[in-house]
Order: sequence, then structure tokens, then C-alpha cells
Amino acid sequence: MVNLEDPRVLRTRQLIRGAFRDLLLRKGFDAITIKDIAQKATINRASFYAPFENKFALLDDITEQAFHERFPEQVANAQQFTDEICNQLILMTHQYIVVFYRICRMDSKTMATLVDEKIKQMLQQTIENIFLKGDTPQRVDKHHIKIMSAMTGSSIYGAAHHWLNVEANDRAGVLVEIVRPYIMNGLGLYRNGDVFLNDSQEK
Repeated sequence: MVNLEDPRVLRTRQLIRGAFRDLLLRKGFDAITIKDIAQKATINRASFYAPFENKFALLDDITEQAFHERFPEQVANAQQFTDEICNQLILMTHQYIVVFYRICRMDSKTMATLVDEKIKQMLQQTIENIFLKGDTPQRVDKHHIKIMSAMTGSSIYGAAHHWLNVEANDRAGVLVEIVRPYIMNGLGLYRNGDVFLNDSQEK
């Protein structure tokens, strides 16, 4: 079994990731082969398959790594889903999508689908973790929290993704001002039943 903490393994993973990013810029996801990645990373094919099953697993890894690199400390330590935390998530998601869709070649529908689903999954999990750390009453069903997290994450991601293609897509502050009230007002509808926000957030 491969020791993923071995410095040699870590170095190989970094070489593979770097090679993959460079190839994405030049060839696009569909055209990239394991041979291409191995040659670019100056490793043999066996060294690639030690940490990664295939290029789809590598894409998943790259997507997750980039997400965590952009993760604000304020969000990581959040105990409540406040206006400011919502702002941070919207901005982070927008910036993340810009990186993938502008810097990487996203001409592959397969890659776009995989990246979109991965981002939504990570965003949903982040929001769910914040909800669970908050003052959510014990009577609230955990499945309900998952649904609310999925709805909130999908709303943030959908708006950020759409913003990429509109005329004023670089004005992230405007995006925040549009999306945050929608998200927070929607969550506020549940405060008389399944509470997700605390009293200090009432206007």
C-alpha cells in the first residue's frame, strides 16, 4: 500500500498536478492521456497510478485542492451562517469558477460537468458543517439540514456560474448584493420552525 505521506509520494503528486494543469491549458481535458501526464511530469506510468486511478481521479483531486486553497479562514471557523459568511462563500465560489472557466480550457463537457458537481458538493458540505455548528435545535432533522444546505449551495453556485457569462461578470460586489439577500431571506423563512439563524442576525 502506498504511503501518501511519504515525501517522495508527495513530490510525485505535485509533479503530476503541475503537469496536468499545464496540459489543461494547452490540450484540453479530453485530449490528455496518462502518457502525456507522465511524460510532462518526468515520471513513469506506474508512478502515476500509485496515487491516482485515472485522470478523472486526478481532476477530482485538483478541483478539491484548488477549493481548499481559496477557502477563507473566516468561513472555516464560522459558527453561524451570517451575512458576512454568505458574502465570503459567494465571492469564493465566483473566484473559483473564474479560475476554472477562464484559466483552464473548459471546452470539455465531461470536465465541466465533473468540476461543477465537485464544486457544488464541496460547497454544500461546507454550508452543512456551518449549520450543524450553529444553534440548530435538536428537533431539526439532519436530513432537513442536508436539503437546506443543498439548496443554499446550489443557489450560490448557480448565481456565480451565471455571472461568469453576463456583461458585468467582473463586478463580484454586485453579485454579492444580489445573491446574499435572496439566500438569507430564504433561510429566514424557516426561523419559526427549523431555525438556522440566531436572533442576533435579525434586522
